[in-house]
Amino acid sequence: MLEKGRISPLELSVLAILYTIGTTILAIPSVLTAKAGQDAWLTALIGVIFSGLLACFYVICAKAMKRETYINYLERVYGKIIGKIIGVLYVYFAFVGAATLLFQFSDFVTTHMLINTPAEVLNIMLAILVILVVRAGLEVLARTGELLFPWFMFLFIALVIFLIPQIEPDRISPLYEASVRAHLSASLDFVSFAGFPLVMFLMFYPGNMNRPDKTKWNFITGTTLGAAVVGVLVLLCILVLGAPATARQVFPSYVLAKTVSLFDIIQRIEAVMAGMWVLSIFFKTSVYFYGCVIGLAEILAVKNYRFLVIPIGLLTIVFSTFVYPNVSYMAYWDDKYWVPYSMIMGFFIPLLTLIVDKIKSRLSNQI
Repeated sequence: MLEKGRISPLELSVLAILYTIGTTILAIPSVLTAKAGQDAWLTALIGVIFSGLLACFYVICAKAMKRETYINYLERVYGKIIGKIIGVLYVYFAFVGAATLLFQFSDFVTTHMLINTPAEVLNIMLAILVILVVRAGLEVLARTGELLFPWFMFLFIALVIFLIPQIEPDRISPLYEASVRAHLSASLDFVSFAGFPLVMFLMFYPGNMNRPDKTKWNFITGTTLGAAVVGVLVLLCILVLGAPATARQVFPSYVLAKTVSLFDIIQRIEAVMAGMWVLSIFFKTSVYFYGCVIGLAEILAVKNYRFLVIPIGLLTIVFSTFVYPNVSYMAYWDDKYWVPYSMIMGFFIPLLTLIVDKIKSRLSNQI
């Protein structure tokens, strides 16, 4: 195993929460309300349940893997050649994920905060942090998350409390107008951002756990709590902004924070939302990038993955500058291609691998 570091069940929970929130916290409210209207809160609830069930599925996969990494597991199930080919697909999936997050980070900052700042500069700034923490190792990444997570929750709870005076319950009615098809489509969007990318955790879970037998509920709980945070923000967007206004915004959660006005003293705390999002996107990008580098090192059968961090990091920065030609194309890609792509990589291939592994085990036991 390339990574010798071990993380605790609590650190796994924190990483799962922050990773699940990731970009979902800003983008998904508009996607859900565009399809399900004021019933988007119900769609988000369905998405939370689906994400929790998907975490249970990954726990089953992790149990079958034992102490192997996901790449080693693929090679054991399918053989060296086919296993490495599928492993390359996951490395590319992680690489694209990290690059797109860099693009989304710079797009958000240049649109709402540092308007005249070149996007390349922002991509490099975030990428440097990601490169440093991944090069330092999984333990450093996990402990950084454990250190910053209380601040994230403090900002989230403060935002919810400050938004309570702005809530208008009438905005959530009429109820249950969205069709079953709309709920299903929107909930798949939710899971494609919050659930299916969790397959990257199999790159180090359970192999790098210091107590792998104690991590089951930590991973499931962390994933469910992270999805629930997003669900609460979807509900708040509807109750405060209304479904039509939420659907029109690219980043409705950021606009939501602008509405805060408590006794004319505490106002426009959008920096709180920006801080929460930057924290979560940093950890999601780091896990993606770690999965990319450690997976590539496993495929190449090298002894140390760290020499790959800087070259792959530079490639990620370059790719992030043209991964999306513009924001409109990003929305089109996410709507048409991201859901099936993430579903194939995050569910169908792991499910097929698990089935093939079970069949091979039964056949070998019969022989």
